[in-house]
Amino acid sequence: MEIEILYEDEGTIVINKPVGLVVNRAESVKEPTVQDWVERKLGDKFFQYDDKLFRQRSGFCHRLDKDTSGCLMIAKTPEALKYYLKMFKERKLTKEYVALVHGRVEPVDGTVVLPLKRSQFDREKWQVHYEGKRAETSWHVVERYKYANSEHWKNSLTYLRLNLKTGRTHQIRVHLSFLGWPIFSDEKYLNKEMSLRDHMLLSHHFLHAERLSFSSFNGNEVKVIAPLPSDCETLLKSMVSD
Repeated sequence: MEIEILYEDEGTIVINKPVGLVVNRAESVKEPTVQDWVERKLGDKFFQYDDKLFRQRSGFCHRLDKDTSGCLMIAKTPEALKYYLKMFKERKLTKEYVALVHGRVEPVDGTVVLPLKRSQFDREKWQVHYEGKRAETSWHVVERYKYANSEHWKNSLTYLRLNLKTGRTHQIRVHLSFLGWPIFSDEKYLNKEMSLRDHMLLSHHFLHAERLSFSSFNGNEVKVIAPLPSDCETLLKSMVSD
């Protein structure tokens, strides 16, 4: 399994997680995972720690969905893991994503604050619900594109940069879908007909964890940028600006 390492020091690894790779092992997951890769890379150094939290998480400081690519942070020691989990909780690091969505997003800059909870009808999905946990997502329009025969979304696609203030499951996907701007080729939160059409151009949803900025466990100021998957890059280059 080849995974690109974007940053590494004695306590930290940031990788560019590929599309289609699951982060954690599970009974339902038959293929290799990022967890397998981490344990092989760290080897005996990983297994020397008895810390329960570190062993449970395999050093993962956060997670990405199977088809979401980009920056994924892994702590190499229990102390580094506790340090980064505290940073995530206190929002002392910056996570930026990029996404291609249906519709003409306006205004150019905006923020949505809506609570999220697991769907009552589909346990694999999440929904906006007043009983949910607070979730905040900000966006900036990078580019707009024409997308014919999509009248419902004004025959437009919009390329967004997104900043997460919280880290709820499926947060970006649910927020954008709720606002009427579902992510391109997202088979969970886009209607089936459009999802099938999108899949002819892109086999996975267009959501990428592009940037991660943080103060590392050893005191370095780090800014990491993960390049887009090549199929996403090709799709953007084929689009006509609106």
